[in-house]
Amino acid sequence: MHQPLRRRWQNKFKHAFRGLAFALRTQDSFRVHLPMAIAVAALAWILQVPYLHGCLLVLCVGVVFAAELFNTSIEMLVRRLHPQQHHDIGIALDLAAAAVLAVAIAAAVIGVIIFVHSFLIQI
Repeated sequence: MHQPLRRRWQNKFKHAFRGLAFALRTQDSFRVHLPMAIAVAALAWILQVPYLHGCLLVLCVGVVFAAELFNTSIEMLVRRLHPQQHHDIGIALDLAAAAVLAVAIAAAVIGVIIFVHSFLIQI
C-alpha cells in the first residue's frame, strides 16, 4: 500500500537535505561555492540591489549549486559502476565538470554586471 502523500513528500525533503549535507561534508568545490553565495548575498544587501536583480542572483547561485550537485552525483555513480579508468568515461566526467565551470562563469559575469551597476547607481 502507498504511503500518504504528505509522508512521501516529507521523505523527499529528508533525502534532499541528506544529499545537501553530504555535499557540504565531502565536496571541496561545493564548500567553495557556499562562502561565495554568502558573499553574493552580503554584497547584494550592502549595495541594496533591486528586487529583480536580487532574484536573478539567487537564481544564479541556485543553478551553480544544482550543477555542482549533478556533477557530484555523476562522478559518484560512474566511479561505483565503472571503477576502472576508461578514456570515454574520463571525457564524460570532464564534460560534467566543464558544465559546472560554464555555469559558474556565467553566474560570475551576471554578478559582476549587477554589482557594478548597483555600485555606479550609488555614487
